[in-house]
Amino acid sequence: MDFYEKHPKMKYLFVGCDTHKLTHTASIINVFNEKLATLTFNNDKAGYNSLYKMVGKHTAETGLTAVYGLEDTKHLGYGLASFLLNKGCIVKNVNSNLTHVERKKFPTITKNDELDSLCIAKVLLDELDTLPNAESDEIYWTLKQLIKMRRAIVHNNVEYKNKLHSQLLHHYSNYHQMFYRVDGVTALEMWETYPSPNMILDSGIDTFTAFILKASRGKLGASKAGQIFELIKEYDVHNRIYQEERNCIIQMLVRSIKENDKRLADIDKEVIAVYDRIGKTLHTFPGLNKISGAQILAEIGNINRFANNSKLARYSGIAPVDCSSGNSEKAFKSDFGNRELNGLIYNLACRSLTAGKNKDKPNYPIFLEYYYRKRNDGKTKHQSIICIMRRIINIIFFMLKHDKEYFSPAELEEKSLLAFQERQRQEQEKQKKKERHQKRTG
Repeated sequence: MDFYEKHPKMKYLFVGCDTHKLTHTASIINVFNEKLATLTFNNDKAGYNSLYKMVGKHTAETGLTAVYGLEDTKHLGYGLASFLLNKGCIVKNVNSNLTHVERKKFPTITKNDELDSLCIAKVLLDELDTLPNAESDEIYWTLKQLIKMRRAIVHNNVEYKNKLHSQLLHHYSNYHQMFYRVDGVTALEMWETYPSPNMILDSGIDTFTAFILKASRGKLGASKAGQIFELIKEYDVHNRIYQEERNCIIQMLVRSIKENDKRLADIDKEVIAVYDRIGKTLHTFPGLNKISGAQILAEIGNINRFANNSKLARYSGIAPVDCSSGNSEKAFKSDFGNRELNGLIYNLACRSLTAGKNKDKPNYPIFLEYYYRKRNDGKTKHQSIICIMRRIINIIFFMLKHDKEYFSPAELEEKSLLAFQERQRQEQEKQKKKERHQKRTG
């Protein structure tokens, strides 16, 4: 009997908080799952104080300590979580999936704020030892907000560029032959100043050459202007109806792209500043810079949340899911975890296997050799890439946990590079034999 009386949960009251934009609802239960009180309060300091006073009344009567559980501590519940943490309270982050499972235990399908807060409190009681603490990692949260904003700007710019492609196709049918990038500095200046080819022809070759020279800051001149003139001189450019209106569309798209490029440059500076303030060195890993390193760091957050690299692998959805029954043991690919982080690690693994434009040197020979070893072991291409993703997660965990820069083992890298060159030589010999055979049989 003394064992149960001394159980750690006997010392607490459990407060579940269902957070919303304007108001929050909180329910208090004891260790015996008995509801003590419910309160709906405003999402402001006065509301937080009313909750704190109500909980304080019950803790004073019982002599117990309050534990707060919030489904959201970084968005709608950010203000309440910060208030409670500043008061020295114990605040836990409750997974919304656990609350959903708890809600489904009721015989009838009901959903309201009071029930949700009660379900959060019950999850808090049942999973007290496993729920993570809601730590006030402001700098990681700030970095993630910047990364989200950057992602939105990039997404908008992709939409604008796709629309620009479709509009240019009507005006410059072979525009892709004029510039390597449709959104390059010189290209954007040209689309904005000359949204239709008749404007170039009307201005004359001399005026257009001077424009190209100025727009490219002296890098391009008469040769590029002459090339563009040759491409458009056969166009039927006059007497097109609604030409001015379509020109306006192109000019608005170009201005939007320019504005987004400027905003992207500004936010990149902020991202790098916050990343440098955190002081991590993910950018030293092959294939990463400070922006891509900050993207990964924003999804991981404080590395101290994870006890080991296996926990981080499971969080990123890279570790397989075990499915065992009796003598049968199987493992399946995980579709859970942080999918944004999973995608970032997947792209990094794929970049590590590429061999550049000339295909003469891989970006990371060690991973490429490891990939072929896994392929020889009978794994599929995707399974081999997942093995590389797990290696990357292990390295990232070590770098973040111990604040270490990445140093590639020179001897292993040289050995892997020699193996790559040998493989390239064998493939070239196979290709030559195939060509000789085709000549003999052809």
